[in-house]
Amino acid sequence: METHQRKADGRRVFTPEFKQEQVARLGRQELTVAELARELAVAPQLVRQWQRLSSEGSTAAVTANEEVVPASELRAAQQRVRELERALGKKVMEIEILQAARDEVKKRPRFYTRSTR
Repeated sequence: METHQRKADGRRVFTPEFKQEQVARLGRQELTVAELARELAVAPQLVRQWQRLSSEGSTAAVTANEEVVPASELRAAQQRVRELERALGKKVMEIEILQAARDEVKKRPRFYTRSTR
């Protein structure tokens, strides 16, 4: 069995080329997912994930274990959208308050103007 680099927590790090070769073995029907998982001593779900990411057609996705558009970028963009929507909501509320105040002043202008005494 090949030796693989390990992360600080002890998990093995498989190279993109290694993952692609294993997925290719599945494609050639040399092994089943279960057999390959046992051979590599990994969960079958991990092998299926490699297969799914590879079938989506992106080497970068297999390398990063993410979708074709990295999920981390998607989460960051969604967070930014939420922040902008929150800021927009605040501004809309301010505008509504100011418009209501303006309308009130228009109804009774004498009440809100300075006294000339």
